[in-house]
Amino acid sequence: MKTEIYAETDWYRDRPEPEELWRGVLQEREVPRGPATRAALLYTLVSEDGQLPVYAANAERQLAPFVGRQVLVSGKLVDLSDESFGQELWIAAIEVVE
Repeated sequence: MKTEIYAETDWYRDRPEPEELWRGVLQEREVPRGPATRAALLYTLVSEDGQLPVYAANAERQLAPFVGRQVLVSGKLVDLSDESFGQELWIAAIEVVE
């Protein structure tokens, strides 16, 4: 069953990046602390292609049941390099892969 995360938010829909699918294991991430960090990058999606930090502001409760599980994520790979942050995955929806 699919769990919607940011699919209906204006700020998600307004991003120009195409929505894509990713498969991997959602893992908790050690978040560096400090004034110039992205504290909302609480998770990492680990796949055959590598690791992607996952943006999860105000979504911790929704994403917690998926930690350590194989998932299918629809979302946008957002590049915030111009703001000195790099790439991060914004999740529209997530589901467990059986």
